[in-house]
Amino acid sequence: MDGTSHFESQSAEKRAIIDIGSNTVRMVIYNGPPRAPIVVLNEKVNARLGKELGQTGELSEKAMNAALAALRRFAAMIALSGVAQVECVATAATRDARNGAEFLAEVRALGLEPRLLSGEDEAAASATGVIAAFPGAKGTVGDLGGGSLELVAIDDQGCKGGITLPYGTLRLPDLRADGAQAFAQTVRHGLTKAGWTMGKGQPLYIVGGSWRAVALQAMRTIEWPLDDPHDFELRAGDILRMCRQFEKGKITDPDPRISSSRLATLPDAAALLAELVERIAPSKVVFSSWGLREGLLYAQLDASTQARDPMLDGVADFARRLLVAPEQARKVAEWTAPVFAIEGEEKLHFASTMLALAAMRTEPNMRTEQAMGWALRKRWVGLDVRGRAMMAMTVLANSGTTAIPAEFERLAPREDLHAAIGWGLALRVCRRLTACADEALSQTSLRREGGRLVVTLEEPMQALFANSMAKDMRKLAEWLGLEWDLKIAAAA
Repeated sequence: MDGTSHFESQSAEKRAIIDIGSNTVRMVIYNGPPRAPIVVLNEKVNARLGKELGQTGELSEKAMNAALAALRRFAAMIALSGVAQVECVATAATRDARNGAEFLAEVRALGLEPRLLSGEDEAAASATGVIAAFPGAKGTVGDLGGGSLELVAIDDQGCKGGITLPYGTLRLPDLRADGAQAFAQTVRHGLTKAGWTMGKGQPLYIVGGSWRAVALQAMRTIEWPLDDPHDFELRAGDILRMCRQFEKGKITDPDPRISSSRLATLPDAAALLAELVERIAPSKVVFSSWGLREGLLYAQLDASTQARDPMLDGVADFARRLLVAPEQARKVAEWTAPVFAIEGEEKLHFASTMLALAAMRTEPNMRTEQAMGWALRKRWVGLDVRGRAMMAMTVLANSGTTAIPAEFERLAPREDLHAAIGWGLALRVCRRLTACADEALSQTSLRREGGRLVVTLEEPMQALFANSMAKDMRKLAEWLGLEWDLKIAAAA
């Protein structure tokens, strides 16, 4: 299981990140598995610290008061919530303002310990968040904040260097005021001056609330069957065409999940993204909901925890909450695996087994629909849309349904969905035959033998095979294009 076979309880102490940004001041409290943290509380205030920075060079009194009021509340909530670990950081607006140090002194007076991130630190933290969310990612990370845009190259060795440009959402209206051609020249000049030449033909991973708004609107435009913008991706040419439409400022039929403040910045964010796509020439654009805050959390972990699989840790923690022991689910997955060619799919097969077993712990009249929602809508970091569709199809087949919903074919190839149905039907055989009990699992087996599907029971388990088992075996065998046999073997 690639080092992921041991699933001790991964729920950890509460941790908090306070992000003093140029547009918003935000506190997020997490718990759950360190490698797949769960948001307990997410609160922000639009203090707009960077709003007047371009004109005055300072943080305004009004903005500082709004930020400090929010931070005072955050400090009190952290104390009341029993949060053991707090990291507080400040970014571009505080970094660039003449009175930034004075503002941070007032933050310290609240009992917080703010760390002022350099532009390089900010870029690296955002990139680390993407690396944590997309293990093995290679390409460029772009993080659009209120005061700045960070770009950093990433590969399997980590961050390779980054740049910070003054193209935050609070500054974009002024930068676009002289028209599209002037704005394009500004972006091109900024990239050239910073010496940015990387990313061509590789994915561009983008982070930031305004860009997530672009994702939501793009998803609505193409009637995407999923609703989480995390890991939503589009080919470069497709997102470029959409952004050129969105940048005009005439958003028809806006996605209702986009707040009014984000809707107002969406045309500017789309215009900047379009310029980056044209200049960097990535293969595709991937939207990430993990960025700076999750990068800071990930950086706190030791190397062995960082190496864990976030999807498996997340699904295991979720299953455990529904009284499904991940180690027991692994035994079930291993019982069904010999029937299939799952090389390279072991983690997905295991996670799908855990989720399908968890579904059996819920109300019978709700379990299939509920588990489908878990597979398709819950944020499983590290699971792509193909994996979501296969997981959902496993859940369906475990309930006896083999019809493939039409929208699934937009998410995964039909042959992969077909394979997932086999996983679910085999799981159905296993749980109905053995009740997932250790003794029954160890004295029964499911194998392909000589072109036939064979279920073998040792003599003490012979009574487990009833007529209903024959029906389940026949359905699985027909799905796999095989005949099936029952064998009774002497006890080992």
